[in-house]
Amino acid sequence: MSIEGVFAWQFPNPDREKAWRHYSFNKDRWWGDFALDLPEQMDTFSQNPWAIGPFAKYPNNPVFAPEPGAWDCGRYDGGVHNGSIVRHNDLFYYVYRGERPIDISQDTTVDYICDIGVAISRDGVVFDRRRDCSPFFRTGKDRQYSYEDVNIVRHEGVYYLFCNQWLWERMDDTSQNGTYLATSTDLLHWEKHGIVFPEAKRIHRNGVVIQSPTNDAVRIDGQFVMYINDGIIARSPDLIHWESFDIPAENRWPGGEGCFALAEHNPQRPDDILLFTGGNHTGHFYAVGEVLLSKQDITKPKAWLPRSPLFAEAIYPYENGFDVNDSNAALSSFADCIFFNGLTLHDGKYWVYYGGSEYYTCLATADAI
Repeated sequence: MSIEGVFAWQFPNPDREKAWRHYSFNKDRWWGDFALDLPEQMDTFSQNPWAIGPFAKYPNNPVFAPEPGAWDCGRYDGGVHNGSIVRHNDLFYYVYRGERPIDISQDTTVDYICDIGVAISRDGVVFDRRRDCSPFFRTGKDRQYSYEDVNIVRHEGVYYLFCNQWLWERMDDTSQNGTYLATSTDLLHWEKHGIVFPEAKRIHRNGVVIQSPTNDAVRIDGQFVMYINDGIIARSPDLIHWESFDIPAENRWPGGEGCFALAEHNPQRPDDILLFTGGNHTGHFYAVGEVLLSKQDITKPKAWLPRSPLFAEAIYPYENGFDVNDSNAALSSFADCIFFNGLTLHDGKYWVYYGGSEYYTCLATADAI
């Protein structure tokens, strides 16, 4: 029997079918922290002139997929996603998270592990892996860790890569888990700096540094700023050494995890900070949100979009948990999940690289302000 256009035989087992239905669009389950009486807006962007959008999805998505037999071979529920995009030497560099079944013995129920690698493109659509220098981090004693969710900024010719490091056996140990830093001048070879907040009292994860549309780190009152999950902000004089503090509870905003933090993108509004978020959003399990903040107060939201500007659509199999080449073949439980870490300005548009079903990398663009 078909329910909502999906047959049970399309899934490897009943549990995965149940998970797929669980992570599908559901207003009762995934509304998030948004007000329940939100008005329906006929034109989200004209009524919120600070926002970026609408987004146009590339018609030949996805632009990147797991490589069978390689370090980023993927697995059911995970593939190549949550990466940063930057322009370097007139090329697109996609520094991404590659996922695979766990390949080491650990006392954990987690069944996957990730590393970070790079692929390069002339046009932002066709990417070639740099297999000679990927993956970056899981060598020696660091093979035990999973590296995920990349955010890259540039400053004075140096690239700063922030990602999450996880040790599945001891996930509550802040000296080994949370925001991790490495630096590079060519995006191919990296110097490891390690955990950024090793003495924190709670995990600091998904750090996103405020940057310009061309991915240069932006100073605010002389310091760099990082938004971190769970109501945390950090400041740094040099992008290496950071001090964090909690956002006042009354200043919290809806939308979930930090995706990307943008500033100096609108000449008419020079104080604007636009924080993209990813999480439960008005019925979507994971969709992109936008929050407006200001350089005058980096902790206090001024507004946020009442509807997601970028979300999974069931008409696209690769955004709905199915194989792009075989819409009958399920490859992920995440039927309504979009998250991104990668945005850059090129040819008058913002190029956004988002995860489809947590398995593929997809492209969307929006006109620059």
